Amino acid sequence: MQSENTMDLTEAEKQKLWEFFPKGIIAIDLETTGLSPLVDRIIEVGAMKITPEGTVIYQTLINPEILIPEHTIAIHNITDEMVKDAPLLNDILSHLKEFMGDLPIIAHNAKFDLGFIVMGMQKANHELAANEIYCSCKLARQTHMEVTNHKLSTLVKELNIPLVNHHRATDDAFASLKIFMSSLERIKTPLSPMLKRYGLLFSLTDFEKIKMEDLPPHLSKLELLVKEAAVVEILYSGGNHKKEYRPVKLTSLLNTPDGNILYARCLWSDMQKSFKLNKVTDLRKPSAEDIQKWLAKK
Repeated sequence: MQSENTMDLTEAEKQKLWEFFPKGIIAIDLETTGLSPLVDRIIEVGAMKITPEGTVIYQTLINPEILIPEHTIAIHNITDEMVKDAPLLNDILSHLKEFMGDLPIIAHNAKFDLGFIVMGMQKANHELAANEIYCSCKLARQTHMEVTNHKLSTLVKELNIPLVNHHRATDDAFASLKIFMSSLERIKTPLSPMLKRYGLLFSLTDFEKIKMEDLPPHLSKLELLVKEAAVVEILYSGGNHKKEYRPVKLTSLLNTPDGNILYARCLWSDMQKSFKLNKVTDLRKPSAEDIQKWLAKK
């Protein structure tokens, strides 16, 4: 991993950060056994606290109490041997909560990371703090429209941000922070509505007021399909393809303050996206030939 000494903002970046967040901010990233907080587990937490008092890094591996699938080991190189003596998630949640306090939190594709954290907190009966959640990916889509896509790996390359160990939590948390800072530079002033409009997702306390709604008839089998990580086609009333069935590989169902959402990998763009369930107007199973054709392109 990168040296902790190199994981800090420049003085100019810190001054810009204080303009927007005078008390500081938390950047966080997770590595997991898979993509669904319903069935998968956290195996690493990396977080950076940047405040006027200084920069503090929190990092730990976590024993998921299940075997780590080979295809995810190939991504993050975290093995069962590495986590066998690591603490359990319940053992570190109180420390993580204390570390985060009530500071704003940023992450790249923040719904994913915070979905895991919120589910862990709720299962352990931890009261959620009033942290505001910002997404460096969502904000970058508005501030860096010239970039071909807004994956972490693409943005760090385009913005010349060093990332030695992609898919390790602390390194990715720092990269997401640097991307976020690049967006703040383009927003220029906290008086601009851009940050709240495009970067802010929700507050953690909002999760205490919501429940997963009953699925409508045309989505009645969705929960089973998600557990199978099935490839389906959805008709979605939002975005630029309202009248086209788009192929997606299902990841998870999440209840968020934005409404209940389907998290899935779009096979057109090869990016994880969230779809509001109330905008998924139809779902169908494609042919095996079509599935092979889409997957062969990735």
